[in-house]
Amino acid sequence: MKKLIPMLILSLFVATVSAQSQKHVMCITLSDGKVVKYEVDNVEKMWFDVVSALEFPKADNSKTLNVGDPAASVRQLLNKAGIACTDTMGRIKIADDEYLEIKNFTDKLVTGLTKQKDIHDKCFAWIRENIKYNQADNDPYPVFVNKEAVCQGYANLLFVMLHSQGVPVMVVNGMLDPVGGHAWNYVNCDGIWYVSDPTNGNVYLISNMDGYTGGYYKLLPWSMDVALFKESGCWFDFLDRRLNVCKVVTEESALVVPYSVGGFKVTSFNPTSELPSNVRELYLGKNIDYLGEGNSMGLLLQKSNLEYVYVDPENTEFRSYAGVVYYSYATVPVYIPSAMKHLELMPMETVEKNTVYYHNEVEEIVFAEGTKTIEAWAVEECPNLKVAYIPESTTVADNAFMYVHPDFKIVRTK
Repeated sequence: MKKLIPMLILSLFVATVSAQSQKHVMCITLSDGKVVKYEVDNVEKMWFDVVSALEFPKADNSKTLNVGDPAASVRQLLNKAGIACTDTMGRIKIADDEYLEIKNFTDKLVTGLTKQKDIHDKCFAWIRENIKYNQADNDPYPVFVNKEAVCQGYANLLFVMLHSQGVPVMVVNGMLDPVGGHAWNYVNCDGIWYVSDPTNGNVYLISNMDGYTGGYYKLLPWSMDVALFKESGCWFDFLDRRLNVCKVVTEESALVVPYSVGGFKVTSFNPTSELPSNVRELYLGKNIDYLGEGNSMGLLLQKSNLEYVYVDPENTEFRSYAGVVYYSYATVPVYIPSAMKHLELMPMETVEKNTVYYHNEVEEIVFAEGTKTIEAWAVEECPNLKVAYIPESTTVADNAFMYVHPDFKIVRTK
């Protein structure tokens, strides 16, 4: 159904409007945060076909994890998730024949033992007695053969030995405060969770938080290598001390990231695997305050066909403008969707070096009225960039656009 929207009516909305000249797509972000996306038959006539109008997730009474107390967060999450979250190998790298060799050895080591805690203790003791702390290959099989490892290798080998016996186990990475980075295990024996540190020879009940966080040395988990929950087209893990969306499995073209899962607020969207190719739009609610940092940002690292990302106007950490993500306090983009071809930058006086870089799909960039200066190397390594629309009053430095399409040109706008 087509609707005629006169300019007079449009002016009543506090809206950000962006038009895609090639695809004839127009997105309108209304003052209430809803985004309406239109296909445009003729921009001048202002006729639109409504394509989608999605809402951001609603707030609920879910618990917010305390990033300052990650051990308590993990305890709460594991008690809710249960042993079902240990049904994968996590990030462990091991060939089938190598796994079988360790399993056969462990079968003999624990012969006659039936209780999972006894099996754990036997494997734990063997590692303590036989593995020497030394810089080495920390994949589980080399550790098993060479009997050398640092903390990551200790935890990886304990994982494989227990996994081969059906004991729920995972590897966790974090801090041994005040020493530095560390790796250890969480193990569920006969329905009870334990904190197991084979490197240092310590085992604690997960409920005994004074034991592993109350003394001089504190085990502070930062990430776990398992998916804790799976629902609403997403998988969720514990990453960077937050409940995080680590994987997307929806078949929809637009993903609204849930506000919560398992009774806990989701605060991070930092995928560790590629997004499905069908997902073109992403909607982030006011709950999302973390996307990763620098080279750890999953949206940058993982391949995707995202064209637009929209942020709830009530979000205090991020904001979106024309489908691009910015920090709420800055005008340099945090994330430009990987498949975006028509890019409109939000108003900024100075476009600094590396404002847009290493973007393989963008073909057009529109600089807002009021832009005073575009500095050298402001845009670089955008091989398909053909046109930049720049106000007549804007000063453009030499080498402002570097390593762009050979036919690149600047079009001055009034």
